[in-house]
Amino acid sequence: MELHWQLLTFIVGLQLLHSAGFIIQSEVRKCTYGHIDKLLRIRCYDLDLKEVPQNLKSSVEVLDLSHNRIRKLKTSSFQRYTDIKFLMLYDNMILSVEVGTFEPLTSLQEIDLSNNGLTTIPLELFQLPRLRNLYIDSNELTSLNLQALEKPIRAPLEYLNVAGCELQELPDLGILPKLWQLNASMNPLQNFRIDSLANMCHLQVIDLTKSQLSQCGCQQVTNHLMMLGASPKFVPVCLEALDIRECPLPYNRTIHSPTFASCQTTLQFAETRSFWLFGAGCFGGVCFVLLLVIFCVIHCRRKRAQRRKRNAQKRKPFVISPRNAINNRQPEDEPLHCDTARK
Repeated sequence: MELHWQLLTFIVGLQLLHSAGFIIQSEVRKCTYGHIDKLLRIRCYDLDLKEVPQNLKSSVEVLDLSHNRIRKLKTSSFQRYTDIKFLMLYDNMILSVEVGTFEPLTSLQEIDLSNNGLTTIPLELFQLPRLRNLYIDSNELTSLNLQALEKPIRAPLEYLNVAGCELQELPDLGILPKLWQLNASMNPLQNFRIDSLANMCHLQVIDLTKSQLSQCGCQQVTNHLMMLGASPKFVPVCLEALDIRECPLPYNRTIHSPTFASCQTTLQFAETRSFWLFGAGCFGGVCFVLLLVIFCVIHCRRKRAQRRKRNAQKRKPFVISPRNAINNRQPEDEPLHCDTARK
């Protein structure tokens, strides 16, 4: 009985000390800083955060906020971090995103919003001028509404992942001339139309595995990829033979469609523009180097001339005294004597 009271007294004492702050608590985990490919990275992985911390370095370029409990993204969430290039927000509890949240991130190249509770895609993402990779898989995009989307989008998307989002059809994002890989696996896609691929004239890889794609859709996608020279590796195997009467080839609906031609024109214009910008950059660089060399040569010559001038000014003038001139007179300097008087 006495031991029981002693144990109870010890437990009560510990609780009192803990409440008074005399017991050192376990170390609080904080965001860690580092560099990856010379980019400033801040890792706030699995810290039970409920909102985006505002006490980080504003020059962060890679921000990892994955595996936290952030339910809502606000317009003030990233206003301090305009240099972010890579943003990881996967496996949070994000249910809503306020309009304007991502607008300050004009340098953003990749964002991962997968494994959240989003029901639509924030439309402002498609207007970011440098966004190349978008991961928004494993969300419930059942109420995806793209009617307000401004087309063509500004984002030069190259990779798009919408796997496992309960999609009935591929999202219509307008012309995507640079998109080369699309992951739409694990979606019903019961309303899939081959016309939706006409916007993606540069498509090389499409993943439609574990989808409910019809046999006709399967055959059309396979045929379309073969015409593009791409591999239908991740397209469900077409078990039935192609029946042109029930499943027409997609020539007029994809390759020969005005949308596909417009996509190719946009792609060619972008490639030409990039080529000329690269050429102009190289030409400008060469001109700068030549100007720098000419400047260095002229500067060196001026310094050499100034040095010679200073040396000439420091040199004492050569003075000949009259005495030295008489004493050092040579025989050939003697005057000639005339002996005509003696004669």
